[in-house]
Amino acid sequence: MHAISVHEVRDMFGALPELAAELREIASTRFIVPAVENQPRGLIHKIGPMFKRDPLQIAYPADQPTPRDWESLIEGCHIEGERLVHCWRVVDAWLEARDRGTATFTLSPGEVEAFDFALTRAGLPSQLGLRNLLANDLAIPLRPAQGMRTGYAKNAHVMATHDCLTQILPEVDPEERGRADYLASFLDAFADWTRAAREADAPVPDLVVVWWETARGQQPAFDPTQPIITGRQERAPRPGRHPRPGRSH
Repeated sequence: MHAISVHEVRDMFGALPELAAELREIASTRFIVPAVENQPRGLIHKIGPMFKRDPLQIAYPADQPTPRDWESLIEGCHIEGERLVHCWRVVDAWLEARDRGTATFTLSPGEVEAFDFALTRAGLPSQLGLRNLLANDLAIPLRPAQGMRTGYAKNAHVMATHDCLTQILPEVDPEERGRADYLASFLDAFADWTRAAREADAPVPDLVVVWWETARGQQPAFDPTQPIITGRQERAPRPGRHPRPGRSH
């Protein structure tokens, strides 16, 4: 879950030159080509510029995004199915580098249902449940990969969820209280980021959600139970630990 305006997310696709340069820097720093791949091979490198290697043609590891992936995203191009996971890794890196804060849940679809049911039983209106935090379409050119759901909740909806969750938190069943505390802690920080954005006359954050619904025991191209990328923001603590989430730097 990323605290960032959905308009800032949409602006990354077909990005203007200044933003495009920032996005390239983030991606090229995060997805560094292994040094061995950059080393000259044989004597051909001595012949001269005629044989200079194109960075887009470097042999990248199969599971790693390449400059062609992030250039296609920046240009707003259609992404073929076999590159969707790679491109979502790039987008997640961009989100974490540019958002105000990030929280990561590890929940199966069944656990989401159980969590939402526990919150509803404690008094949270059903329209403010966890699933409804990704009810809106991101409206970006990049479609979700297989086993993935994406969406966002508008700032007003997230703030309403924060206010109601704060009130009903003591009534949440003990078996779901750790997750509820974790979510409440992140939403406390979200409220602070919203106030700070308004004071700075900056875009208020929405809540952008990227969720991998991979079935238990099925292994995707990379592990959805772990944070996809570690960004510059400090993450909120995992369930069972309740310090306040870190602020953006």
